[in-house]
Amino acid sequence: MHLRTVFLLLLFVLCSVFLVVNWEGVMANVNVNLLYTEIQAPLGLILLLGPGLVILICLVYGFVQQAALSMELRRVNKQLQQARDLAQKAEQSRFVELKNEMQKQILELQNQSASRHSSLIAAVNGLQSAVDESAQETVNSLSASVGEVEDRLSQLVEMAAGKDISIGEKKIEDTTKEK
Repeated sequence: MHLRTVFLLLLFVLCSVFLVVNWEGVMANVNVNLLYTEIQAPLGLILLLGPGLVILICLVYGFVQQAALSMELRRVNKQLQQARDLAQKAEQSRFVELKNEMQKQILELQNQSASRHSSLIAAVNGLQSAVDESAQETVNSLSASVGEVEDRLSQLVEMAAGKDISIGEKKIEDTTKEK
């Protein structure tokens, strides 16, 4: 409990005790002037009922204000919750859009990578075939050269069959001329 509530309860109890102790004086009949007439009534009771009625009206007014404020607060809280939900949905929507955009870009990058990969594979295959062709041409050229050297060597061997050839001093002697 708050200190203010405890203080108000204590004040109410003290006033109630004072009223009970002085009840006979409060209920004593006296002449009361109401400006247009005079009546016999207990003055204490009139003095208690007047402020009591004012307090009761103030309490009812306070409760009505509290209820109106509570309803307004509830309405504002609902609007705030709706705004939060809307903001959260918008944020989720932005996340979904961002995710879709990122997936789209990743897919584009994958497609670009795949096309570059296939073009690189085609280029490598083209180079491989060019190297194979070049190697085949080189092999064919060497084979032709070896064949020519072989043919020439065969011719030289046939020519040398009838001649005496000395390689020591780089002289080639013709054995057929000496005979």
